[in-house]
Amino acid sequence: MCNFSGISHGQIVSNMHNNRLFFGINIGSKWTRVIMVLIIANFSVFMLQLLFSTVSMQWSQQVLNTLTDGQLGNSLAHPWHYPASDKFTKLFWLYPPDAIGHLWLWQFFTYMFLHSTTDPWHLIFNILGLWMFGSEVERILGVRRFLTLYFTAGIFAGICCCVFTPWTPILGASGAIFAIEVAFAMYFPNTTVIFYFFPVKAKYLVMIFAGITIFNCVVPKGGNVAHFAHLGGLVYGFLFVRYSYRVADLLTKWQIHQQEKELMKDHELRAKVDEILDKVNRDGLRNLTWRERSFLKNASKKYKKSKELKN
Repeated sequence: MCNFSGISHGQIVSNMHNNRLFFGINIGSKWTRVIMVLIIANFSVFMLQLLFSTVSMQWSQQVLNTLTDGQLGNSLAHPWHYPASDKFTKLFWLYPPDAIGHLWLWQFFTYMFLHSTTDPWHLIFNILGLWMFGSEVERILGVRRFLTLYFTAGIFAGICCCVFTPWTPILGASGAIFAIEVAFAMYFPNTTVIFYFFPVKAKYLVMIFAGITIFNCVVPKGGNVAHFAHLGGLVYGFLFVRYSYRVADLLTKWQIHQQEKELMKDHELRAKVDEILDKVNRDGLRNLTWRERSFLKNASKKYKKSKELKN
């Protein structure tokens, strides 16, 4: 859950200074279509949660009213919905015994769209953070890289919770939001953010978040906040902005190297085929060795397969 109250929303200026982008003040800056879709998706899933939790509570109350004292005691000792309040939440939040033990791997993705139905501020703060920071980060990264950051950060945050709090269910987009905040602070470090009515630069705000998060991870005080998800988002956001371009460059170079190797192999194959065909023209097909015949057969299959792939 993000702990801030507002930010001066702005517009990117094209000039650079000390390898940092400037962030001009512009209260009326528009959000992007991707941010709008993510916000609508989070809100829509939240409404579904309210519907399922309401139906579940009414159904549970009706069942309890029809049970005998003995049945009631057994039902309370082993409720079907433990530890979730309804089947919808149980299916889509991230609960490590289900996600890993039962291979419900989709939970690493779907939990980001669920939020607490008993604390609406959980959803409000996350949507507010996504709206205030997400648009400008997306304009810097582009749609594809922004969505990659958002979802991979959420998955990484979920993995952190599975490692450090393996018996605790989590839900919410906080891990992904924290990654977006870190990216914003790295691209616009000197932008003024209003934190509980106090102006503070974005880079210092993220430092405050990081300090509070690390303290809560080291000295846990209980509660319903997934501090390790926040920490995972902070760390992943930093690593993504700092190293993702380098990783992309390495992958591009590796792909080019693999293509060059394939071209070299293809060149050698064609040269060998030409050599054998010259022998056929000179001495006849009957004079080919068993290995030469096998080589021509395999080369023919490879050419045919390559042609089919191109078509």
